[in-house]
Amino acid sequence: MLLSSVAKQAVKVGYGKLDWLVLDWNVNAIRFYEEMGAKMLREWRICRLTGDALSAYANA
Repeated sequence: MLLSSVAKQAVKVGYGKLDWLVLDWNVNAIRFYEEMGAKMLREWRICRLTGDALSAYANA
């Protein structure tokens, strides 16, 4: 499984955590991740700049 390979590599190089994203409506994936021991970080939100807003910020 890809995620387990990434986890093995993270441990090998000394990383203390592994973060990834899951959509809030994907309850099967959330349940799967929680069952493996992952904690859902409800206080975090994804921030994204695209299009005109990205260009405007880049050129400010």
